[in-house]
Amino acid sequence: MTLFHSFTANLEQQEWRYAKVILAVSGGIDSMCMAKLFAAAKQYFAKSPYGTAGFDFVIAHCNFQLRGQDSEQDARLVKEWAALNDVPYYQNTFDTAGIVAEAGNVQIVARRLRYEWFETLRKELNFDYIATAHHQQDSVETMLMNFFKGTGIEGLHGILPEKGRIIRPLLTFNKTELLAYAEQENISWREDVSNQKTDYLRNKVRLDLLPAIENIFPNAVHSIYQNSLRFGEIEQLYKQSIQGYRKKLVEQRGKDLYIPLRKLIHCQPLATIVYELLKPFGLSPNQLQDALQLIDSDSGRYIDFEQYRLLKDRNFFIITPIEADHSENILVEDPVAHIQREQFSFKSKRVTEMPRPAQIVASEAYIDARSLTFPLLLRPWRMGDYLYPIGMGMKKKKVKKLLIDLKIPQHEKEQVWVLESNKKIVWVCGIRSDERFKVNPATKDILHLHFQKSNT
Repeated sequence: MTLFHSFTANLEQQEWRYAKVILAVSGGIDSMCMAKLFAAAKQYFAKSPYGTAGFDFVIAHCNFQLRGQDSEQDARLVKEWAALNDVPYYQNTFDTAGIVAEAGNVQIVARRLRYEWFETLRKELNFDYIATAHHQQDSVETMLMNFFKGTGIEGLHGILPEKGRIIRPLLTFNKTELLAYAEQENISWREDVSNQKTDYLRNKVRLDLLPAIENIFPNAVHSIYQNSLRFGEIEQLYKQSIQGYRKKLVEQRGKDLYIPLRKLIHCQPLATIVYELLKPFGLSPNQLQDALQLIDSDSGRYIDFEQYRLLKDRNFFIITPIEADHSENILVEDPVAHIQREQFSFKSKRVTEMPRPAQIVASEAYIDARSLTFPLLLRPWRMGDYLYPIGMGMKKKKVKKLLIDLKIPQHEKEQVWVLESNKKIVWVCGIRSDERFKVNPATKDILHLHFQKSNT
């Protein structure tokens, strides 16, 4: 079976045959091969009884402006390929260096910018998936990095073929196969010279570790990849087992969760089960021993995670959200909420449309509800907080600097709260919302927020 026929068979097997897909194309050999394969697949499907019904793709390219003319030539190659093959082309150019100057890590920043834009574009186009050109070697590199970092069984499956809205249709192919396909199809591509530098961990694994392994174990990449597939299946059994313990042991009582200790102590392996039950609430590996010691401690002892507290209460572990009237965190569990505190009231509700900008007052904000991950976190602002204020073109700004620029008096600064979603600030309450969560023309689910101080 040729690489192309393996590719189309994989589209069928993974149920991507009738999907609309955004292709993340950098201009490198892997993503240019992926673009060619999708174009060829569309022609191939056109000859089938079902035609290309439901199947479509576009090209999306990120220009991070980090490599001068090389970045511009990458963009030109991808754009010209899209035009030649009559494929819609979308490009976003980022001031990456400016953002990195504040955020500090170019890889993390570029990854965030890339995937946030891809997801925004996917929603605007009403497409199903975003495809990246990861292949077997990428998956093996990820697996090895996770193994040496000690991420546990979840890291041993490598890169998954599908995760959320991200798909990897080249994952069954190795680098050698893609190089041969590029030569066979006379595919133009550009080499990113930064891939040859060992400044980054992945490049060290790719250029130093993997060649050393393959020098001892020929065909190691393929063997490790096959192992990762088996580890992925083992992980499924592992998760099913943990889910069984979760159903057996965890009981919901109002906002709190109860775990009976008399049942828990008879479960084996105890440490693994305790860790997996508490990990979703913020337990870190370093806190596991403290949690185990809490089982035999006096009633009233507790451990704080970031948003939750683990309390020993007689014969139970109680997991409760950390809430307080003054300086601690408040969880907003649902889109429709009403929180009343001594200092303020907070309300949120769904609405179908936004009013005109002139009608929106400072105490209100309108947010794209689909961009939020619940529960949200409402808390006082603290040093180091930052956001991307709406209207500033994704330029990062510290909350401290925002308050200074707005000339907020010192005594009022101490009463400023922020709303978080998955550790990202959505709204400096009553002051400024974040660009990443703004309502756009494609937004169908709008959340109206209202924050009112008690002394106003």
